[in-house]
Amino acid sequence: MQTTLPAQIFRLTFFTTTILITSAASASIADYDYVTSIKVNDVDLASPLPASKVNALISKNPVRPKYEYSECTGNTEFHVTSKGKFLKFEIYAEDNPQVKNDSFYKNKNSIAQLGQTKGVVWMEWDNSTLIHNKIQIGSKNLTSQYNFQQFVKDFPKSAKLANPNEVAYVILLSPAHAKSVLKEPQNYDLPYIGNLAFNFKNGKLTAFSVNQGIAC
Repeated sequence: MQTTLPAQIFRLTFFTTTILITSAASASIADYDYVTSIKVNDVDLASPLPASKVNALISKNPVRPKYEYSECTGNTEFHVTSKGKFLKFEIYAEDNPQVKNDSFYKNKNSIAQLGQTKGVVWMEWDNSTLIHNKIQIGSKNLTSQYNFQQFVKDFPKSAKLANPNEVAYVILLSPAHAKSVLKEPQNYDLPYIGNLAFNFKNGKLTAFSVNQGIAC
């Protein structure tokens, strides 16, 4: 998707947290570090996943997911909030040709009941103290104690566009699309592409989210 954002401040709501995206976020993704793997409990979110794996990201006894059909994207979505984290499972019809009727998705008591249905996962921890999962970003680890100083070491390019009191971004690319995107990075801007958002305050991580990119 080719998109250019004007150099001004945008207010976007990612799940339950409102984030201010400043003019820095309108820069080409070439100005940011990128990763092609973000693992939560050893499940990689960079590519579409079968629902059977997604359930392991919630809890052993997850609450009933909220079903929603997005008029904006034409995709089916399931939302779950559990133990300090929010998860959205977004299902694209083209990834699931075996599903002939949308009624299949309705009245599910758990994401596990979707079986091998594939979708992309968005996740958010709106309070970093509630990060109890094992999170690996490429070869780097993220814990509730993560701070801006470590971010500078781990992601030096992205750190140049951030400071210890705002949101810092790392681009998230699926392995299948990374090569083609990186050939023309100037054609891709935040927040219309996958990204990892690190919320910092006084140099400390306060929230973290995995965003698959806004489509509309």
